[in-house]
Amino acid sequence: MSMLYKGVWVSEHAPHNIQKLTDKDCDALFKQGGFAIREISDFDVPTETSFYAVIKDQFGDMEELSKKVRTKVRKAQKTYEIRKATLDEMLKYGADIYYAAYSKYKVKSIPETKETLEARFRKVDASDDYDAWIMFRIEDNAPVGWAITHIFENMCEYETVKVDAAFLDSTYPSYGLFFAMNQHYLGERKLSYVNAGWKSVTHHSNIQEFLIEQFNFRKAYCKMKMRYKFPLNIIVSLLYPLRKILPNSKIKTMLMQESFSRGVEC
Repeated sequence: MSMLYKGVWVSEHAPHNIQKLTDKDCDALFKQGGFAIREISDFDVPTETSFYAVIKDQFGDMEELSKKVRTKVRKAQKTYEIRKATLDEMLKYGADIYYAAYSKYKVKSIPETKETLEARFRKVDASDDYDAWIMFRIEDNAPVGWAITHIFENMCEYETVKVDAAFLDSTYPSYGLFFAMNQHYLGERKLSYVNAGWKSVTHHSNIQEFLIEQFNFRKAYCKMKMRYKFPLNIIVSLLYPLRKILPNSKIKTMLMQESFSRGVEC
């Protein structure tokens, strides 16, 4: 079971349940559209590879955190109300928070439209497999951030997290939000693990490094293989030697993924 995302077929299964595709499977997908397939295998192997997911599979409450991180989490808990969101709240505040967070990204791309965001919020609300979280500053009920999570196959994927950059100060909203979600999915629901996403290609934020350093997430190494629809496979082979000198673009991003596919760093 695969889905088409920005022209690339990706598995809809949890990382630990992804099955290898046959050539026949790939041909069938390409007949439906798309220009590439990203195939994951050998998830969470003990040896280091060029690709990985950033996961957390244990929850030790406050005791697992450093003294500094505990202080920041408690500060956030005193400052913000963090809870599951209603659809009305996401429709009212979600887009504004998204654009406020997006404006501070190092790598620029085309943001989602308000209509696209609102359609996603409605889809999340209609499904039991998704949760929406929201944060408000307690003193004035100002909307601060939100998250969308996807729960399936006994794990949870942290699909999207957005925090208004204006609140990224000494009140540490991100610390409060991630602690609350880790506590809920790992501590209370006892899921096998939470996944904060695959190795970043564009590095538009430092969220994965933040989670590893502050909340004891880890790299679950795996193998990743890119397959391309003809004649893109030939174009990728020709451009690959130029990957380090090309300006930032969709082409460079594709070549960086190809580098991971070949088992080497960019």
